[in-house]
Amino acid sequence: MRKLLLNAMIVVTMALPAYAADERNFTIVNDTGYEISFVGVNPPGDNDFGDNELGSGLADGGSVYVKFNGADKGCFWNIKVKWTGYAEQVFFEGLDLCSITSATLQYDRSSRKTTALVQ
Repeated sequence: MRKLLLNAMIVVTMALPAYAADERNFTIVNDTGYEISFVGVNPPGDNDFGDNELGSGLADGGSVYVKFNGADKGCFWNIKVKWTGYAEQVFFEGLDLCSITSATLQYDRSSRKTTALVQ
């Protein structure tokens, strides 16, 4: 009985990494003062940005969890952000998503620049 229990524990322990979260998964927090309508995450060299990570607009103060699947490769990714009702968009290039867990987007009205504070 002990041997059976020990074997079961070994099988469960070996299976755990397969269910672990992808290290590139991260949260985007909207601290811009404006609603965001589009968030695209693509590997370098892919400028299509066809997939929107948002199901609907992301209100100021809101957040979205971006989850990767096993087919995606690499740590460095580009992010494209668009705002609801505005033509402006911003790109963040070469973010190392393997080393961050969140990116808080902030907009400075005086300089008209958007920054991403990463943690």
